[in-house]
Amino acid sequence: MAFKYLRDGRLRSTEGAATHNGAVRIREPGGDLYAELGVAPTATSNEIAAAFRALARELHPDANPGANPGDTPAAERFKRVSMAYGELSDPVRRARYDASSSPAVAPAAAPAPAPAASSGAAGSSVAGGAGGWRMHFTRRGARRALGCGIALVVLGVVAAGWVVSLQRHDADLRASGVAAAATVVEVGGARRLEFTTHDGRTIRATEQVKTGEEQPAVGSRVAIHYDRHDPTSVVTDASHTARDVTLWIVAVKLVVGGAVLAVLGARRLRRE
Repeated sequence: MAFKYLRDGRLRSTEGAATHNGAVRIREPGGDLYAELGVAPTATSNEIAAAFRALARELHPDANPGANPGDTPAAERFKRVSMAYGELSDPVRRARYDASSSPAVAPAAAPAPAPAASSGAAGSSVAGGAGGWRMHFTRRGARRALGCGIALVVLGVVAAGWVVSLQRHDADLRASGVAAAATVVEVGGARRLEFTTHDGRTIRATEQVKTGEEQPAVGSRVAIHYDRHDPTSVVTDASHTARDVTLWIVAVKLVVGGAVLAVLGARRLRRE
C-alpha cells in the first residue's frame, strides 16, 4: 500500500485511488475506525493522535526489518490504522463518518434518548415525544391491564346498580313511608336521627350522609320519612342530589377507566 504524507505529518493511503484531472481520490475506509485505533467514539483529537502514534511505533514496517511489508499481519494492520487515523484526525471527515456510522459508534455529542418514565403498573412504561405521551406494555403487563380493566368495569357497573337501588329506596320511602320530625343527636361520637314513631317508640336511626352538602347541626330538627315495618330505615326529606351526582361520577369513572385499560391491553395482545 502506498501512503501520502500531508503537510501536518499525517499519513493517507492512496491505494485504489483514481485520478481525475491530476487529482487523487482517496478510497473511503470501512469497518469501525475507532476500534482500529483502540479508542472510544468519545475520544478527543489528542487521544486519537496518541493512540495512532503508539500503534505506529509498534506496527510500522521499520519495526519489522527483513519482512515483506505487504505480507506481514503487522503491515496490514498498520495500513488500516493509518487509514483510520487519516479519517478521524480530520474534524470534517470525522463528523461525516460519525453521521453515517451505526448508533454503536455515534459521537458522544449526540443526545442520548431519555429513559422511559416508569409507570405505576408493572410491565408498562410511559414515553413522551412529539406525538404526546404513550403507554407501552410488555405482554405480561398487557394481560394485567386487560384483567384490571375488566375488573374495574364490573366494579363500576355494580356501583351504578347500587346507586340506582339507593335512589329507588329513597323514592319509595318518601312515597309510602310515615312522615315524622327527627332531632339530630350524637351518640358515641356518631350522628343519629332520634324520633318517636306513631305507636310511641323512640328510634335512633342512622343519618344518611349527603355528600357535598352541609350537614345539619346537632340538635337541629329535620323532616324525615320512615318505614312503618322497619322504623330504623329512614330518609330525610332534604335533597340528595349532591350525593347522587358524586356516586354517579365514581361509577362512571370506574367504567370508563376500566374500559380504556382493557382496550389498551387487548390491542397489545392482538399485535403478538
